[in-house]
Amino acid sequence: MRDLPGTERNGELVESLKLFLTAQSTAVAETRYCSDCGSILGYLPMQFWLEGGDKGWNIPLPYCPDCHPLPVTKETFIA
Repeated sequence: MRDLPGTERNGELVESLKLFLTAQSTAVAETRYCSDCGSILGYLPMQFWLEGGDKGWNIPLPYCPDCHPLPVTKETFIA
């Protein structure tokens, strides 16, 4: 039985995505600065999967804590 048209191309795309996600998940987080305010960026751990796959990737995504504060980081406890 022959493969459906584009199946080989889709396989190449999936392999390219896997390589990209693997590279991003093993990259060392570097100090980066917000292009809007100049603050040091923080990193949030995010998880990525490809549909139908059995592997996931943990990739830290940069965010600016000053331009886009997280609600939990702004909460304080005063006793």
